[in-house]
Amino acid sequence: MTDQDRLKHLKAITDLIRERDLAALSRAQATKGRTEALLRALDLCPVPTAPDSAQAAQVTEKYGLWTTNRRILLNQQHARDTVGWMATREAAQIAFGRSEVMAKLLSRK
Repeated sequence: MTDQDRLKHLKAITDLIRERDLAALSRAQATKGRTEALLRALDLCPVPTAPDSAQAAQVTEKYGLWTTNRRILLNQQHARDTVGWMATREAAQIAFGRSEVMAKLLSRK
């Protein structure tokens, strides 16, 4: 096997790794985006105002507690999603760089 053949095989491998890492980045971005959409939707939920009775006041209070707890959970999930996205982005950047280096090496030979 010649050096040129080895470089071609290495280029094919780096291209596959790049595609795998870009797909993982896309999935991580989608996951992060879904969590962000849930947070935005929570912000759009109308808050009941001016309770007319004690029962309405209890409903308003429980709703407020639920939204607060939901926001805490979604913010925690968003933090985890962001960390995962950052890790996959770094891996994709490295894979992309390696693929580009292999392309330049092949073009020189």
